[in-house]
Amino acid sequence: MSTKPLLTILIISACFFSCKKDTSFTAPSAPSVSITTPVDSTIAPENFSFSTTHQVTVDVQLLTNNSQPIKGVPVDIMASNTPGTDAIATVVSNESGQVHAVVNLPLHTDTLIIDAKYVGLMRNAKAVVTGDAVNGIIGGPGGHSGNIVESTYAVNTPASRFTLNSIGTMATNTSYLYMGAYDNSGVPKYLEPTRDAISADLLSYINASLPETKNVATLHPSYLESSATADLNITQTADVWITFVSEGAGYLNTLGYYTYPTGNAPQSPADIKTVYYMFPNASLSGSGGNLHSGDKVKLGRFDAGTSIGFVLLANAWNGGSKTVDAGAPKFYTTTACNPETNASLKKHTVLLYAESEKLYLIGIDDQNRQTGGSDNDFNDVLFYATSNPVTAISNTNVQPIDQPKDTDGDGVTDTFDQFPTDPTRAYVSYYPSKTTFGSLVFEDLWPATGDYDLNDLVVGYRYKTVTNAKNNVVEMYADYNVKAAGASFINGFGVQFPFSPAAVKSVSGQKMIGNYIQQSGNGTESNQSKAVIIPFDNYQAIIKRPGGYYINTQNEAPVIKGDTVHIYMSFNSPISASTLGTAPFNPFLISNQRRGYEVHLPDNAPTDLADKKLFSTLQDNTNTGLNRTYKSKNAWPYALNFSEQFDYPVEGSAINKSYNYFLQWAKSGGSLHKDWYLDVPGNRNSSLIYKK
Repeated sequence: MSTKPLLTILIISACFFSCKKDTSFTAPSAPSVSITTPVDSTIAPENFSFSTTHQVTVDVQLLTNNSQPIKGVPVDIMASNTPGTDAIATVVSNESGQVHAVVNLPLHTDTLIIDAKYVGLMRNAKAVVTGDAVNGIIGGPGGHSGNIVESTYAVNTPASRFTLNSIGTMATNTSYLYMGAYDNSGVPKYLEPTRDAISADLLSYINASLPETKNVATLHPSYLESSATADLNITQTADVWITFVSEGAGYLNTLGYYTYPTGNAPQSPADIKTVYYMFPNASLSGSGGNLHSGDKVKLGRFDAGTSIGFVLLANAWNGGSKTVDAGAPKFYTTTACNPETNASLKKHTVLLYAESEKLYLIGIDDQNRQTGGSDNDFNDVLFYATSNPVTAISNTNVQPIDQPKDTDGDGVTDTFDQFPTDPTRAYVSYYPSKTTFGSLVFEDLWPATGDYDLNDLVVGYRYKTVTNAKNNVVEMYADYNVKAAGASFINGFGVQFPFSPAAVKSVSGQKMIGNYIQQSGNGTESNQSKAVIIPFDNYQAIIKRPGGYYINTQNEAPVIKGDTVHIYMSFNSPISASTLGTAPFNPFLISNQRRGYEVHLPDNAPTDLADKKLFSTLQDNTNTGLNRTYKSKNAWPYALNFSEQFDYPVEGSAINKSYNYFLQWAKSGGSLHKDWYLDVPGNRNSSLIYKK
C-alpha cells in the first residue's frame, strides 16, 4: 500500500466531500454509491485536448465534362458513409465551382458524403478524409477525381431487384438484342471516339427543367400532358445519335430503344418487335458503372416516317453475370406500354427540345408512379438525341427546355435558392444536423475534481446559419436544452464566439432568472473582447427539479422534461465562415452562479470574465502560456464535447467505469478506440449509463 503526502490526502478528501450529492430528495431516493475520485495517475499526454472530433477542411470543385465550373449549387456535406443522412454543412459553389468548408467530424469518421443535387454530377459522392482534408473534383472529364472515390447511391441486390412494384416480365413477342460488345462494367465498346462536351449552360437548362427530387407534375405540369410527344419522330432520312448525360438512380438500369412506323405506336409491350440495348449499364463512373457524361452511341440511319422509342429496364444490369435481365421491370417512352392503370400516372418520360443546342433531351423515371414510390423527377436516366441533318427530328408537340431563373439576382437560381426572392439570403446550414443535437457534458467543481460522472450539467446544442450566395452568414439560430443536471450547484451556461461583439447586431432568446450577468444593448455579455452569449444563467430557467436536484441521472427516477432555449443572433453585416468559426465554438459552464468560475472544454481559452486567480489551484493544471487549460494535474478533463448524442454515466459512476475504453483512448492521445462512446459491443457497461 503506497503512502501519499498528507497535503494530497487533504485535498482529495476536500474534493470528495464537496462533490458529494445532496440526497435529501426522496422520490425515489438516491442510490447508495461509493465515489472514488479517479485521480491516482496521469491518464493522457499533456497536449491531449480530449476532443472527440477533428476539424476537416473540404475543398471540392464542381466541373462539367469539359472542365467548365458549375456555380451556384448548394452542396450537402454528411458525416457518414450512408446516403440520406442529414447534412452537417451546406455550401454553395462559387464562380470557380469551388466548394469550401471546414467541418468538425467525429474522430471515428474517416469518410464524408458530398452530395451536389445537380443533374450531370455524381450524387452522394464518397470522399476519403486524408490528413484532415478532402480535396477533389466532382465532374470533370473523368467524372470524379482526388479524394472523391465513388458514389454510395447505386444498389443492385436480389432484394432491391424485386421491390420495384412493376411488371417484371419479358414480352414473348419481343426480341432483346445487344447493339454490340461491351466491357465488364456494361460500357459499350461501340461508343463514338469523342465525347460530347456538355456545357454549363446546357446543364443549367436541364436543372431548371428536371431538377433532383422536384415533382415534375408540380413544377412543369405541361411536360406530362397527354398531348406532349415523348418519342422521336423522324421526318427526313437521318443519322441519329444518343448521348448519355447523367443518372440520378439508385438502381443499375439498362437503356434500350425500339422503332415503329410513325402514327402506329405500340399499344402494349407485346407490340414491340425488337429492343436494342444501347447502354447495358446506364450508370456513371463511381456510381455502379463506368459511363461518363457525354458518352455517345450512334443508333444508325433511319428513314422518314420512323419513330424511335426508348425503354428503361429497371435495375436490370447484373454485375455478377455481366448481362442484362430482360425480365426486369420496364418503363417506356411510349405511354401506352407502361404498367400503371391510372392514366394520369402512366407517362414515364419527358421529352424537351433545346433550340440553342439543337438537341432533344429525354428523361425517364425508373419506378412505378402508381405503386412504386417514385419521386416523379424524371431524371433517373437522362440522355439526349441529335441528328444529321439537325432538322430531321420533328419538334411538333415537343415541350421546350426551361431556362433558369434567378428572381433575386443573387447568383443562385430559383431552383436551388431557399430564399428565391431575397437577395440577402440563399440557403440554410445546420450543425450537427437539422434533426440531431450535439452533447456537452461538464463537471462543475473546477478547480477541484469531482466524481467524473460528467453529468453535473449535460447540454444539447444545435446551430442553424442562414447564408447568402457568397457563403457569408447573415444570421444564426442556436438551440440549447438541458438533458441532465446531476449536481447541487445551480449552474449557468455560456458560449464564446471568435468574433467581436461589435459584429453582432442583436441577440435574443436568452433565459435569465438571476442578476449576476450583465449584457450590452445588443444582447452579448458586457466587458468581453469576443462575443459571448449566456443562453441561460441558471438551468432552472428551463428545467425544474421536482423536490430534489438529480435531474435525469438516475435510471430509477422519473424523466424530467425541460424547455429548449432558442437563441437568435443577427449581424451588422454578413460575416465569413472563417470569421464565424466552427461549432460548438467555445462553450462553458458557469459554476453555481459565480461568474468567474468558468468550466471550458480542455485547452479552450477562458473568457475575459473568468477569474484567472483560480488557475493552478487545487487540482487544476492550467498554464495559459502553454495553451493548457481546464485539465486536472493528472490530465482529467472537466468537460467533453460530442457532435452526436452522448449517453452519459448514471449518478456517481465515473466515465472510465461506464465506458470501458475511455482510459485507453485518453492514454493514446485519441489514436485508439476513437469510437469508445458508441453503443457497440464491448464499449459500455450498460448498467452504469443513463438511458431513458
